[in-house]
Amino acid sequence: MRKVLVACLLLGLFACNPDDVVHQVGWFATMRHQRGYKPYARPIPPVVGTVPVTGVEPDSLPAAVAERLVNARSKTAESINRGRFVYETYCFVCHGTAGKGDGPVSLTGGGLFPGVRPVVGPAADKLSDGYIYGMILNGTAMGRGLMPRYADKVRGTDRWDVVNYVRTLQLQARGGAQ
Repeated sequence: MRKVLVACLLLGLFACNPDDVVHQVGWFATMRHQRGYKPYARPIPPVVGTVPVTGVEPDSLPAAVAERLVNARSKTAESINRGRFVYETYCFVCHGTAGKGDGPVSLTGGGLFPGVRPVVGPAADKLSDGYIYGMILNGTAMGRGLMPRYADKVRGTDRWDVVNYVRTLQLQARGGAQ
């Protein structure tokens, strides 16, 4: 009896190819035949000026395109307060409380980073809302050297709220009321 059982077991082990059996099941076949991606392949960048079909916001804008953007948020107390919160979360460490470029990590504020530009003053007052919006997206692409991109951190209308808050800081720096 033992010899018959061992013979059946050996016959079962050698007669059955697991690959043949597994690939007859539908969902195993889809796992075996997958679409391949070539390593280091880069996706084709979208054509400049097109709107993505997915509705995703761009990670950066060319300066010429950003200059033409119009602020989508009106300067309400709600927008300015939200802008203050986002500014204090992401911008304060470099640009400082009043936007003078003297935040704790800037060289003028006692930190290590030189060349932090103020967001208040005559030069900053001349910048369009769209340009400031573009700097929030990707400061490096806008020609701002060390400023990192914040497109993945500050999203949606929060960017325009920061622009509104920066305009409020500029008004305060000129001696105007909020």
